[in-house]
Amino acid sequence: MKEANRGLLRVNFSGIEFETPFLPASGTFGYGAEPGNFKAVQCFGGLVTKGLSYKKREGNPPPRIKETPCGLINSIGLENPGIEEFIESILPEMISFGKPIIVNLAGHDEREFLLMTERLNPFKEIVAYEINISCPNVSKGGLEFFKDKKVLKSLLRKIAEISEKVNIVKIPPDIFNYEELVDLLLSEGFRNITVANTYPAMVLDIENLDFYFDRKSGGLSGPAIFPLTLRLVYEIAKKYKEINIIASGGVVSYVEAIQYFLVGAKLVEIGSGNFIDPNIVCKIKVDLENYLFSKGFSSISEVIGRLLKFQ
Repeated sequence: MKEANRGLLRVNFSGIEFETPFLPASGTFGYGAEPGNFKAVQCFGGLVTKGLSYKKREGNPPPRIKETPCGLINSIGLENPGIEEFIESILPEMISFGKPIIVNLAGHDEREFLLMTERLNPFKEIVAYEINISCPNVSKGGLEFFKDKKVLKSLLRKIAEISEKVNIVKIPPDIFNYEELVDLLLSEGFRNITVANTYPAMVLDIENLDFYFDRKSGGLSGPAIFPLTLRLVYEIAKKYKEINIIASGGVVSYVEAIQYFLVGAKLVEIGSGNFIDPNIVCKIKVDLENYLFSKGFSSISEVIGRLLKFQ
């Protein structure tokens, strides 16, 4: 049985080989080296860092997280140690796991993105950059790039010129105007996207008659957003055959994962589920393997995009 399992979940994404199709969503799994994460690291196909900026970021003031029905809203604000501390203290331990590493780049401005790209290029264990143009929880960077298409176009063009890695753009969950963004990405040669970041959301403190978060709003994740993101993945995959998609949003079991694969996602990120159970990816992995065997599939590749073939 073990021999039959080999290669069952292996996926090639834009030339990168992943032993399993699961990644931790940026910011939900630390850097993989935190206590209690070792088992889960073995089940992920690769690791995705927290959003990384050129200089240290303190993040937003507390409170930062609020549970909601079927999900949670966060307003972390991309807290991270900055690139030099990351390279010196965090990256070596991530490398020791032997997994492909994707660095989520979350610069304040174009200059920061380019400086980080150049600084990280020499590390061969880093296989890709996830370019974060969609974080709703910061005042500079994040969604500001998405809002100004000229600035975004300039940023992407300059990153493409100097990047020595696979470039992935993490897009916002714009369920109505996604075509304009995807067309822009393709025009600049970007064919890998993460669909999608958290959904802008709000919760109030009715006891104090005030906003719950200092920034008023945050990003909604968890099972509540799954049907919305599933449809967005489907619409993009159906129209843009040349796009490679990482699906991110609401995966807490193999049931959500298999649906993302069926509509064209090649990899799936697990986010809020990591807070429910730090080892949830291992359960999802086993359940997915059992599902594939029960349906007579010999590889996850037989499932990826299966529903698109009948369009």
